[in-house]
Amino acid sequence: MKIYKLFYKTLICVAVAGGFSSCVNSWLDESPNDSTNASSAISSSADLNTARIGMYAILRGNSTLDDYYAARMIYYGDVRGEDMQAVTGGGGRTTVSYKMTWTTPTDAPYIWQTPYIVIERANNIITAAESGTLSDESTAKTDIAQYEAEAKVARAMAHFDLVRVYGKPYTMDSTSFGVPVVSSVLEPTVQEGRNTVAEVYKQVISDLTSAINSGALQTTKDDGYINVWAAKALLTRVYLTKGDNQAALNVAEDIIAHSPYTLWTNAQYVDAWDKSNSAHTNEALFEFVITSSSYWTDREGIAYLYAESGYNDAVATKSFIDKVKTDDPNDVRLGTILLPKNSTNIKAFTDTVTKVTYPAYINKYRNDGGDVRYSDVMILRLSEVYLSAAEAAYKLGDKTTAAKYLDAIVNRADTAKHATASTITLTQILWERRKELIGEGQRFFDAMRNNETIVRYTRTADQGWNAPLKSYAMSYDRTYYKALLPIPQSEIDANAVIAKQQNTGY
Repeated sequence: MKIYKLFYKTLICVAVAGGFSSCVNSWLDESPNDSTNASSAISSSADLNTARIGMYAILRGNSTLDDYYAARMIYYGDVRGEDMQAVTGGGGRTTVSYKMTWTTPTDAPYIWQTPYIVIERANNIITAAESGTLSDESTAKTDIAQYEAEAKVARAMAHFDLVRVYGKPYTMDSTSFGVPVVSSVLEPTVQEGRNTVAEVYKQVISDLTSAINSGALQTTKDDGYINVWAAKALLTRVYLTKGDNQAALNVAEDIIAHSPYTLWTNAQYVDAWDKSNSAHTNEALFEFVITSSSYWTDREGIAYLYAESGYNDAVATKSFIDKVKTDDPNDVRLGTILLPKNSTNIKAFTDTVTKVTYPAYINKYRNDGGDVRYSDVMILRLSEVYLSAAEAAYKLGDKTTAAKYLDAIVNRADTAKHATASTITLTQILWERRKELIGEGQRFFDAMRNNETIVRYTRTADQGWNAPLKSYAMSYDRTYYKALLPIPQSEIDANAVIAKQQNTGY
C-alpha cells in the first residue's frame, strides 16, 4: 500500500506530544528511502508511551489529517443519512458526502489515509512491546502490557471503520472485498490486496478480545484513553454490526452491570454535553480530550464544523425535527439542538407557511463559555450500549430484556414515557437510536447494517431546507454502488494489487 511508504518516521517524529502538530507535515513529505522502522527506535517503556501518545494524536487527528475522527468519519455517518444535511452556503466540507455528487475516485470523499496511519502506529507499538528487547521490560511489564492492549483496540477500531466505509455490510455479503488487513509492520515495498469483509471482522474481533482478555487495560475511568470498557463498547458495536446479536448482548450487559459509568439523568442530559459539567464523564466510555491548541483539530474539527458560529456546515433536517416533535415535544434531547441566531440562518430555518423557526444546530460538542475548538469529542457513549443491548435482545426474541434497556433511554428522554415488552418493536428501537445518536456519526452505518432505505425526500413538498438533490441521493439503500466509497485513486495508482479490486461502479 502506498501509504506505508510514508509511515516509518511517524513514531520518531512524535518525541514529544506537544510538538506533534508541527511534525505531521514533515513526516508526510519524507521519501521512503529516508524512512526508518519506528518500532526499532522504541527501546524502553518511556519510548513506548511516547509512541502511544503519538497514536492517540493521529486517532484524534488535526487540521491537516481530518479524514478520520477529527471530522470526516463523524459527519460522513451523519449527513449520508436522513437526519442531518449539509448547509447551503455553509462551509462546504460536508456537501459532497451529503449530495453524493462524486463520479470518480478522485472527486469522492475518502476515509483512508489517517486510519491506516493509526494502524501502522499501533503495529509499531505492538511489535516493540512483544519484541522482548525493551530495556526496562522486567520492571515495567504492567505499563508495556497496557500500551500494547490499547494499541490493539486502536488497530481494531481503524480496521472496523475502514471496512464499514469501503466494504459491504457483513449482513449483506461477508465474502466480498473489505480492506487490507495490516497486523504487522510492513516493508515499504509491500503492496497489500483487500481481504474479505469476514477476514477484516475476524482480525478486529481478535484484537479486541485479546486486549480485553489480557487484563492489561485500565478498569477505572481513564479520560482520553482507551480502557477495558471502551474496548467492550467497541466490541458491542462490532458484534451488532456483524449480526452476532447474542455476543453483542452479552458484552453490552457486562458493561451495564459492571462498569463505573452511569447514564445521564433527564435533568443532567443537556448540560452534561458541556465538557466542564460535573456529569460529563459519567457516560464517556471514550472521548478525545482537547486541552490545548497542541491537541485540537482547530477549524477543521467536528465541533467547529457543526457550530453555527463556526463553519455552519451541517444541521439537523426539518423532517427529523418534525418527527421528533410529533413523537414527543417534551423529549429532552431536543435541548441539544439549537435555534439559529444569525439573521440569515433564522430565515433559512423558518417555515414559510407557519413562520415557526426550527432548531437545527447540533450542540453535542460543547465548551460553554469558551472556544468551541476546545470541545471534547465523544466517540463511545454508554447510551449507545443500552440501545445496542435493546436491539440485540429484540432480534433474539427477548422482548422483556429489550424493553428493559430501551426503557432506560425512553424514560430518561421523557420521564412520563416508558418502553414496554408488550408494545416494543424494532422500528421503535431504531428510531430511539436515531434520536439519541444524532450528530455522533452513526445513522448511515446503522441503516446499512439493518438494510434500511435512507429517504431524504421524494417530492418537493417534503424538501424542507434540504438543498436540491439528484434522484439517486433522495432515496437509496445499501445496494446502490455509492453506498460504498471508491478506493482512493492515489492507492489505485500506487498498488497494482488493489488496482484490480476497485469497488463496483467506479
